[in-house]
Amino acid sequence: MERSRCVARSARRALALLALHALTGQAAHAQDASQVPPRAAEAVNALQSESWRAIEAGLDVLEVSSALGTRLTALRLKDEAFRFAVLQADKAGGITARSGVEQSEAVLAVNGGFFAARSDGKLVPVGMLIDDGQARSQAWKDSGGYLTIDDKGRADILLTAAGPPDDAREAIQSRPVLIEPGGKWAMRTNTLDQERRTLFCRLDDGTSLLLVVSGQGLSLYEAGWILRGPRWGGFFDCDAAIALDGGSSTQLTIDGEWDLRVDPLLPVQNLLTVQRREAQSQ
Repeated sequence: MERSRCVARSARRALALLALHALTGQAAHAQDASQVPPRAAEAVNALQSESWRAIEAGLDVLEVSSALGTRLTALRLKDEAFRFAVLQADKAGGITARSGVEQSEAVLAVNGGFFAARSDGKLVPVGMLIDDGQARSQAWKDSGGYLTIDDKGRADILLTAAGPPDDAREAIQSRPVLIEPGGKWAMRTNTLDQERRTLFCRLDDGTSLLLVVSGQGLSLYEAGWILRGPRWGGFFDCDAAIALDGGSSTQLTIDGEWDLRVDPLLPVQNLLTVQRREAQSQ
């Protein structure tokens, strides 16, 4: 009998502990969600009020403007329908997303990695840029990560700490990584600097996302939070996310969707382009 009472007491304690853990977890999630930056929360509210629109099979767009003047243009792409590629400027003065779309017959283009101007005016990449299997510039050794593109045109994110992606067909080294692979939040501070942004994320094994922030802009911390899942007060639920060059470089052109364009303030050295797989195979 005493043994039975002990077992019953143990069972009650176990159930109480499970309930406590559940409540603690819910409280932690609620506390984390309560820390959503105000501008990010306002942007998420705007996103929740709109629906995705299909541009073509495998490519959807979600565009909103928040009450605070931030414009968000999100593009959701299926790997089975589209492939990514790096496109470098063939002129000293650089390249724009619009000219890149026309030049490569791409579906769309956004700005890519960081760059600098030499004394002769020629733009050169900063951080490692791999194009057609060849490294065109040197890697930095810490911080950030790589947007890698394999020989099938699938894009992914690799941390700089893992070393250069020697097997990548193409790659853009950039920073910061906002969400590390596996959904790990990587941002620790909020500088509050409102800028135009271009962000890439992996949603799942078969889907990528490009998010272009324009208008009043957002800080990287705020933009990254939007890419988190709803349980944290975010929206897109990215498995991994990285920021590309932003500010005056930020730009977007979608073939035939001119109302969605984000015009650049300056040309850039390289672009990230998206092409139809059927067109690539012809």
